[in-house]
Amino acid sequence: MSTVMGAGDDTLAGLFAASPLHFAGSPLYSRVGQVVAGDERLLAVAAQARAGQIPSNLLFASVHYLLLRDPAHELAAWYPSLGGTAEGDPGPAFTAFCLDRRAEIVALMRRRLVQTNVVKRSLVLRAGLAVVASMTREPVTLVEVGCSAGVHLRFDDYRYDFAGRTWGRASSPVVVSAAWRGETAAPDLDPVPDLADRVGIDLNPIDATDPDERRWLRALVWPENGAHAVLQDAALEAVARNPPRTVAGDAVEVLPQVVAEVPRGAPVVVFHSATRIHVPAGRREAFDAAIADVGRDHALFHLSYEAYEGLDETSFGLTLSRDAGPGRLLAVGHGHGEWLAGPV
Repeated sequence: MSTVMGAGDDTLAGLFAASPLHFAGSPLYSRVGQVVAGDERLLAVAAQARAGQIPSNLLFASVHYLLLRDPAHELAAWYPSLGGTAEGDPGPAFTAFCLDRRAEIVALMRRRLVQTNVVKRSLVLRAGLAVVASMTREPVTLVEVGCSAGVHLRFDDYRYDFAGRTWGRASSPVVVSAAWRGETAAPDLDPVPDLADRVGIDLNPIDATDPDERRWLRALVWPENGAHAVLQDAALEAVARNPPRTVAGDAVEVLPQVVAEVPRGAPVVVFHSATRIHVPAGRREAFDAAIADVGRDHALFHLSYEAYEGLDETSFGLTLSRDAGPGRLLAVGHGHGEWLAGPV
């Protein structure tokens, strides 16, 4: 890996070289990603990421976390999240930081996960649940796979400003705003099914009451995205006041145990967003099968907001499948929930 690879290259250097595409909203990460792509020493650090984790996201978050904890290093001058306004090339400072703090970065990359809490995806969940409500009148059990801190499990605590209308809890301090880009009328976000229960599954559920865990979640937010960070903090406060039940473990093993607690035949909504991409390739077939198996003894509604064939890097597809049937595309949208488009 001695040369900078192109965006179409599937090597580690190629991944970092494509940072301007993958981190289109972050000028800082776009630049330092290319620095990593051309430096064998930095690529060796990035190679320490846990299996199934995207090395660029994990490296950048680990550096950001250490700077949030101790912003004295000169590199902080390039991070808007730390008040930085420096111009020019951040490459030398980024390289020095990574090499000086290599042991700490590697420890984080081997222990931590990319557990983003993109609060605006709660609107996507709500849009999907509105479709589910048109298909069943029974209360549903909502299970989120890859729940992190559980901000989506508290979707009904938020206010939604969408396509010129408002839904949800009008007085909520958590205000989710998104645009509608469809050629037809925007979907109604009401009604949603009554919830019999809600539970999250994650390899490492995050405790929203723990300041250090909150710091890691803040580190996962790109440095320039202050509005996202503010929204995440508000949602984490809501979660901390009323934490949803979470179960630690691999969904392939844990999901059957969670669903076994639900009365036979009752409807279960399994939801995940930007989660499957972090499942190691060799486990994805088992991941998909574990969700499909829920339909054996329950009425399964599988809502997925993930990368979708034919869409660009910044867009996801919202799909719904009933029991073990084929998925139906309900909408497409921005990966971070900034907009939705398409029929629902």
